[in-house]
Amino acid sequence: MTIPEQLKKGVEIASKTNLILSEFLAVIAGKKPVLAVTFPSKSERELIESNFPDLVVFCSKKTWGIDKQQEVCAISKDKSLAKQTAEYLNFDIEKQGQLLGYPKCCVEKHQYFSSHSLGLNSSLVTYQSYRNTKKCNFLTNNLFNFCSRLGAKKENFEFLNKYHSFNNKKLPIPPWNFQFISHIPCKYDCKESIKIGKEIDSLLKEYAPDMEKTIKHTLSRPILFFDLFRLVVFDDCLKEGILYYNKIIPPYFFLENPLMEKIKMGNKITVTDSKVEIFKDNLNLFTYQKKNEADGFILDFGEDF
Repeated sequence: MTIPEQLKKGVEIASKTNLILSEFLAVIAGKKPVLAVTFPSKSERELIESNFPDLVVFCSKKTWGIDKQQEVCAISKDKSLAKQTAEYLNFDIEKQGQLLGYPKCCVEKHQYFSSHSLGLNSSLVTYQSYRNTKKCNFLTNNLFNFCSRLGAKKENFEFLNKYHSFNNKKLPIPPWNFQFISHIPCKYDCKESIKIGKEIDSLLKEYAPDMEKTIKHTLSRPILFFDLFRLVVFDDCLKEGILYYNKIIPPYFFLENPLMEKIKMGNKITVTDSKVEIFKDNLNLFTYQKKNEADGFILDFGEDF
């Protein structure tokens, strides 16, 4: 098969697996060197192998997540690279990033946090990327991609399963597909991350245009972020630092009441270093006192680029 034929086939086959379509297409197109994945069943692995003879699927003895039957596998056109990546959990952050084709600047930033035992502090890591950003770009919105941010905590995987199960019923595409990049960006206007995101977006636009529109619409919305599974997506915009909104949109997360209840009742949110305030017009419905400056902030992915 030619590359365009493989890409068309990739769209068809990925829908029958838990593969992230954008990453799978990137490997087929040669835009990404290798893809790390866990297959819930042997049949999914065999589906890839039988339909894409140019791709190598290599699985290690390592397992990931709460299901110890799921081996860590790698898909690549390079057998040696697939074998190394299947064992990537044995390597340090720098080596992992190099294998997976992540930008050096982002890998170094993640290595710094990990060396200080802060790599899985999603609130802090996301806040620092936000603080270093002049203008958020939706192509770098990684907040619906959890694979690089879960660690080994059983609780995180339980939340992930709950998130997938709930949003599968609310979204037109599988919830794990909402991404243009698969790594944690050093900042949300990182040039190298934007470059990767543009290449992925271009592939999806050509071979899965309906999915691309859905992903782009969701990733280019403002987000009120607290932590890994504590965030809210709005289908509206930020004006002069104030979030005006009419509704929240999926994917949905697990924000506690009364905070979530008041957000649904309101139409305006303001954020400072010490508090998050929710209003209905000019009436203050609720004030959330932040534990620290990273405990609640707005990432405005809704701007034009």
